[in-house]
Amino acid sequence: MSNDSDRAWQGHSPLGPLPARRRRWPWLLLIVILTLAGAGGVYAWPEIAPLVPSLGHEASGGKMAAVDSGTLPDLLASQQKTGEDLAALGRAVADQQEQLKTIADRLAALTSKVDALQSPSSAPVSPPAAAEPPRAPTAQAAPRPIAQAAPKPRKPPSRAPTPSGPISTGGAPLNAAPSDTAR
Repeated sequence: MSNDSDRAWQGHSPLGPLPARRRRWPWLLLIVILTLAGAGGVYAWPEIAPLVPSLGHEASGGKMAAVDSGTLPDLLASQQKTGEDLAALGRAVADQQEQLKTIADRLAALTSKVDALQSPSSAPVSPPAAAEPPRAPTAQAAPRPIAQAAPKPRKPPSRAPTPSGPISTGGAPLNAAPSDTAR
């Protein structure tokens, strides 16, 4: 505790409480502010009452009840119409769900039929009867095998013609004359 600040404060005595005059100012200021706010509220009251319906309840109490009783049948009619609309929408949704279920059942049946036709364990399927030429009925008619088209063999790719005659490699001069190479 040998700080320089401690030594500087050692020579000064601690301050006592504030004088009475300095303690009155905040209270006086608070009283003035509250008085001004109250006066402003009394002055503005006639303009505030029409803006807030709950404050002006005594002045227009009879008018509000007449307006409310006039709109009550309209509100009830619109509520009943809304209820009927909701019921109609509910029926439409139920019908659509039923249609969706039947479509899904049909799709499942068709899918199972397609899978049964495509399975390799099933017997070979013969072409339709209208496409076959008429045959005489025989006692032991064996099904004819379906001929598959054989793929055509590919031709080998054509090769580029190889040049004949002297070829210069590495920039060396050619020994043969150009007239000899042309045949």
